[in-house]
Amino acid sequence: KLREHLAGSATVDTIIDFGDLPVFGAIAYPQIIVFRRTAPSRGATVRALTVEDLGIVDRLGQAVAEEGWSQAQSTLRADGWALVRPAVSALMAKLRCIGKPLGELLGGRIYYGIKTGYNQAFVIDGAARDRLVAEDARSAEIVRPWIRGRDIDRWRTMWSGEYLIFTRRGVDIDSYPAIKRHLSQFRDRLEPGVEGGRKPGNYQWYEIQDTIDYYEVFDGPKIVYPHFNTRPEFAYDNSGTLGNDKTYVMPHAPLYLLGLLNSCVAFFYFRQVCPSVQQRYMEFRIIYLEQTPIPDASPADRAAIEGLVRRLLDLHTGPEPPDPTAVAALEAELNARVYALYDLTPAEIALIEESTSG
Repeated sequence: KLREHLAGSATVDTIIDFGDLPVFGAIAYPQIIVFRRTAPSRGATVRALTVEDLGIVDRLGQAVAEEGWSQAQSTLRADGWALVRPAVSALMAKLRCIGKPLGELLGGRIYYGIKTGYNQAFVIDGAARDRLVAEDARSAEIVRPWIRGRDIDRWRTMWSGEYLIFTRRGVDIDSYPAIKRHLSQFRDRLEPGVEGGRKPGNYQWYEIQDTIDYYEVFDGPKIVYPHFNTRPEFAYDNSGTLGNDKTYVMPHAPLYLLGLLNSCVAFFYFRQVCPSVQQRYMEFRIIYLEQTPIPDASPADRAAIEGLVRRLLDLHTGPEPPDPTAVAALEAELNARVYALYDLTPAEIALIEESTSG
């Protein structure tokens, strides 16, 4: 409401954004906004600066004049203020006109991971899994490998050895007596809609909290990624592993798409649209991922990119870290092909690589 009000009733002169720098000794995302109580004129501009070093605090006026930039006040929209240099704004406008949005390309099939409502009951280690299976062999039918957002790395997942008791809606708990005995010790905490229990809902005490109607997508090949990232961390998985509510799934997505999402172009795009949180992390919410522009590609271009992705996946197979030099060389070749797909100029490529370095 405040952003909407200022857009029509105030002329914004200056915005200085400190991000998560500890200006007050705590993380508070402070800004300085200077505005006049007069409606903005047509073509009004704002002087903007994002501060990355608190050393300039004693010379803010000079820093705004020398390091800041001007952007149209009309870019300060009610749904969010984005402080971007004109070159970045122009490149984003160009990218948005290319190909199709990811959400449209996938038919809206980007799914959340699984929310149990009480992980202490449903998430178990390997020893507990072996015990349940020893008590009743059928337990293995609904005890599945489980990953968290932190277990997803670029190109691959790193399973930590945890399992999920996946008692989805409609499961016959009496068919799994060992599972029922295990969950019974947590029954008071698992009951829905009671004090001390889980949130109200149309589910039984022994069932996973959310419906997960799309549970079958976890069984097939898929692209997975975590909610919080400092860079693109998209991985390929065909092991049938389930993910927690800080992970997302794109079922049956092609390797071509995996290559684009891990490219520098995608990194640049995400930097502009995904909300920033502490320590340069971004929130990769579905609503922002769905907007990602995906260019059309010839069969030859798709095949070339998928070939590079397969080689990168091969490098990331096994418990040992991959050779960083080999990974860097393949990713450089991948980025070059992606730059060509987006028809980027040398200046635009330089802007992307400056923005995504470090």
